Amino acid sequence: MKRLLINTSLLILLVATFSSCKKQIADAYPNPELTTTGSMSKLLSGMYMNKRMRPSYWDYATFILPTTAAFSQTTALSPSIKMYIPTPAYTENRWIDFYAGSKSDDNDLNYVGPGIMANYREMETTYSNLTPAQQADQLIFLNCAKVVLYDQAAQMIDLWGDIPFSKAGSLNTDRVVIPAPFDNAAAVYDTLIAGLDNLNSYFETASISVETLAAFQRADFVLNGDLTAWRRYANSLRLRLLMHTSYVKEANAKTAVTAMLTNPSKYPLVSDNSQNVLIKMSSPTLKSDLQSALTGSPFAPAFLLDTVMAINGDPRTDVYWDAGAKHGMHGFPANGTATDYENLGYATYDTATFFNNYNVPGVIFTASEVSFLKAEAGERWSIGTPQTDYENGIAQSVNFYYSINQSAVFSSGVWPILPTPSGTVISSFIARPAIAYTGTSQQKLAKIWTQKWVNFFILQAGESWTEVRRTGYPVLPFATGTSSGSTTPPQRLLYPSTEQIYNPDNYAQVASKDKANIKIFWDVR
Repeated sequence: MKRLLINTSLLILLVATFSSCKKQIADAYPNPELTTTGSMSKLLSGMYMNKRMRPSYWDYATFILPTTAAFSQTTALSPSIKMYIPTPAYTENRWIDFYAGSKSDDNDLNYVGPGIMANYREMETTYSNLTPAQQADQLIFLNCAKVVLYDQAAQMIDLWGDIPFSKAGSLNTDRVVIPAPFDNAAAVYDTLIAGLDNLNSYFETASISVETLAAFQRADFVLNGDLTAWRRYANSLRLRLLMHTSYVKEANAKTAVTAMLTNPSKYPLVSDNSQNVLIKMSSPTLKSDLQSALTGSPFAPAFLLDTVMAINGDPRTDVYWDAGAKHGMHGFPANGTATDYENLGYATYDTATFFNNYNVPGVIFTASEVSFLKAEAGERWSIGTPQTDYENGIAQSVNFYYSINQSAVFSSGVWPILPTPSGTVISSFIARPAIAYTGTSQQKLAKIWTQKWVNFFILQAGESWTEVRRTGYPVLPFATGTSSGSTTPPQRLLYPSTEQIYNPDNYAQVASKDKANIKIFWDVR
């Protein structure tokens, strides 16, 4: 497997660049003319190798658990003076891994993979060197990679706001390092939303030769070269982004979402767990290694476990959590002390589902999220059947997490696999007063957003933090921090210091926005 990794990504890592770091790029990659041209199929496979897309110790330990999961309270935050201040080196790593990626060492578990932007720009360069006939034949690879790029770029915006996008990755196109300007976040979102609509139309009518289809199916180990699956992914992502913008550009979002939801043949969506977009790695060296990461941040937060899940008999409780030795099935309270945290005894992540499971997937999109998006749109704009969508979302979430438990391959030991709760059990949970689709429209929306938050959990902690900020739900009980200026979780991440040092002119254009309390453009509620 290591040889495969090197072959598919060496070019990308040799010519990769994060947005604008001219001095570092010049030092690290002095002679791009010595690189060779990679194939479109291998470059598509390289997109999936980025460890920010597949579960990894590094991503969970340094970024997800202490940052997005902590700020969305899907993991308990250890009390400290700087508990609401992300570690700059680790957030910079997240930035770099989108733009450039990082090289492997002798241990494949430490291989982060090619940068999403660098990989895509190299595909553009490779594509531009093909003949017109070859371009027509190979366009499928570029357009699939574009969906992945759009997905990851949106996540970067949701973390930072304005980002280098349209001009980023110059070394992979012109073989010249050009400092990249920061693009306006809302404008990039508009580009992504329009682009995904065009990609859906392309996938609907794309014609692929027999030879290219075979190569496409081998390279695409996530969706197996299924063009309908790519349409579902692109449309589901577009629906997500439209709903993200729905409080700042409501008229536009309502029109576009209505067109999508009232024409499912034109806009197929991920609607069943069998259609979930997941990254499942086949090699033991590439499977998730979450045990060490979860050991460092092991506890359930009390609000999620005690107040939302256990008290309502949530069927997911048994596959999310193991009871603690001292406190049983109770999470760490938001106002708990550092001593309380260090004394252990609170509920931890379930051993079979997460802690020792090599088969935890990288979650890109699930049917449950789509159902909750449809429910929100339906409730706000009288589209479709929001109650049915809401209840489907809960059932799909329950079944999805039990499927992870049931697919477990353990790193050590053997633990009992749990049977999926019956439809009666799930229906009984949905009928609970705190869960049932009743109340005012705002109360129903609060329930939709809360159940979506429960579903995202730690596997989609970035989306969880986005939705908590965008909707204001659930209302999370955070302790007041003691560090001056950081008494509550931030609204965004600060730009890496390398942007200030190596891209000073372009950074100056966004410096006034580079504060932790500046909201992302869609956060207007």
